[in-house]
Amino acid sequence: MSLNPRVCKELAYLKAIGYQVDALVSDGCSLLTSENDARQQKVFGLKSVPGKILRKIGCQIHLLCGWETSWQLGPMVDALLKEGRKKRADLYIAHSEAGMWAAEQLLKEGRRVGVDMEDWFSEDLLPEARRTRPIRLLKQLEKNLLCHGVHSTCTSEAMADALVKAYGCRRPTVIRNVFPREDREALDGKWKDRPGMAKWIPRNDPRAARPKEAPVSIHWFSQTIGPGRGLETLFQALDGQEGNWELHLRGNLKGYEQWLERACPVGVRKKLKVHGLVENEELLSRIAEHDIGYAGELRDPISRNLTITNKFFQYLQAGLAVLASDTAGQVEAASEAKGAVWVFRGGERMSLSEKLRGLLWNRGTLQNTRQIAWQAGARFTWENEAQRMQAALP
Repeated sequence: MSLNPRVCKELAYLKAIGYQVDALVSDGCSLLTSENDARQQKVFGLKSVPGKILRKIGCQIHLLCGWETSWQLGPMVDALLKEGRKKRADLYIAHSEAGMWAAEQLLKEGRRVGVDMEDWFSEDLLPEARRTRPIRLLKQLEKNLLCHGVHSTCTSEAMADALVKAYGCRRPTVIRNVFPREDREALDGKWKDRPGMAKWIPRNDPRAARPKEAPVSIHWFSQTIGPGRGLETLFQALDGQEGNWELHLRGNLKGYEQWLERACPVGVRKKLKVHGLVENEELLSRIAEHDIGYAGELRDPISRNLTITNKFFQYLQAGLAVLASDTAGQVEAASEAKGAVWVFRGGERMSLSEKLRGLLWNRGTLQNTRQIAWQAGARFTWENEAQRMQAALP
């Protein structure tokens, strides 16, 4: 899976409508080449061994005395600025913390810059990870780019409102984390996560009713399987849950194996299957094998509360009933996909258990919810969002 499909889509669309677009990315932090090569994008990977050393030094200094420096934003900050200056672009758009620092320097030099707040960078991550983050610097970068840049976007109406309140900036254009219509047309119809389903339905069609004899499949995915993602609540809610069901998690579990042993009750582990990451081109096909998509985002940090993640919209695109926690961003999206999303109180086992029972014990309700989700997925498309993005360009 690409680390930033949002940027990949933006690059492809801008090129398709006639813009010349270059992307500067850190080595190993990809808009992965398979996706970009297919769309003939120019992607420039940057490397900096000294930058990695400086980042470690900057983080240690911050822990000792609180001094904040651009080194903490990543090993490529200086390289990004250097390459950005060479490009002499008409518009620079920052999509990362290091990118924001480079964009602010370019702004000071009179260049036209913008920012995409896919996350609220200064309000992101859990407390332990925030210990080495230059929060004051991030807030300064956000304020300068949002108030003085010529272009700004974010992921939800809730986040746009919060950014205006925090910084007194003009309201960012909302571009949601949705995907192209054509992705549905590329569904491979295979049963890779659930090979046993082939005995009932040889080829997977998300619109087809699933047999009552088949287990109901609950699916969740992210880059990393670990704590702080709402999985603990799901494990608790499934513990002792009756019915014919199974749980599928997709992501990188490395380093969190012991956490999973502790957090996931034995009865749930017996019905748990863990899958590795797949390329973006295959992800929707794998999601479409399942019945219920879990989006248990937490309200803390603030960024997680306000954004609407990729997974929420990909569940709808694949025709899954969505179980979503009541973050501000997800409640906003659920209001536009009525009947497809079952909202529960985040972090509350009993609230989630109640919603689960409603879907696990009533196959007719589950099938109806999946059909509504499929229809909602046809409305939440990148084509619609891209038109707003184009209109927002200076």
